[in-house]
Amino acid sequence: MIREEIKALIISSLAIALAFSIAMTGGIFGLINTKITNFLLLFAYSLFVISLAFILHELGHRATARKFGCYAEYKMWETGLIIAILLSFFGFVFAAPGAVVIYPRYDLWGRPIPLSKKKSGIISISGAIMNIFLSILFLGLSIIYPLELFNLASKINAWLAIFNLIPFPPLDGFKVFAWDKRIWLIAMISAIFLYFFV
Repeated sequence: MIREEIKALIISSLAIALAFSIAMTGGIFGLINTKITNFLLLFAYSLFVISLAFILHELGHRATARKFGCYAEYKMWETGLIIAILLSFFGFVFAAPGAVVIYPRYDLWGRPIPLSKKKSGIISISGAIMNIFLSILFLGLSIIYPLELFNLASKINAWLAIFNLIPFPPLDGFKVFAWDKRIWLIAMISAIFLYFFV
């Protein structure tokens, strides 16, 4: 099971990195005019920054859910990956590579024990918290080593946190907002601050 999950994460990461690389060149027309060496460099960059942000986001959900006694596993959505790559040829990416599927614990009679609103909210916010942490980490690195790579990595992670905290289903922000509006607001303001004002 772990081997399948790792395989799904690797495939998802490669597909997302490819989609972002194509979109960042300007889509199909930009891709035609881009040197193969430049594209490979961009792909390597995307693989590092975007895949790291995506994998740690998903593992944040997974680890928190398992801490609450649930079974959690990342499931790849093949259709979402194909859509992401196809849309990248038009210059933009809508990435829906998959999600961590959570199965609740069962009681002695085999009945599922539903997650409380608080636990569900904590599991949901853990992915965004991971991205906020990475954004701060890369921001610190960009101050010490002023490389565009670190600066952009900080912004990408902040953007992922903002996007996932939007309080509409099926995004994580919906469950966080339902659990605790103050915590949702603090997380959202932190992510927006990192993206726009740093």
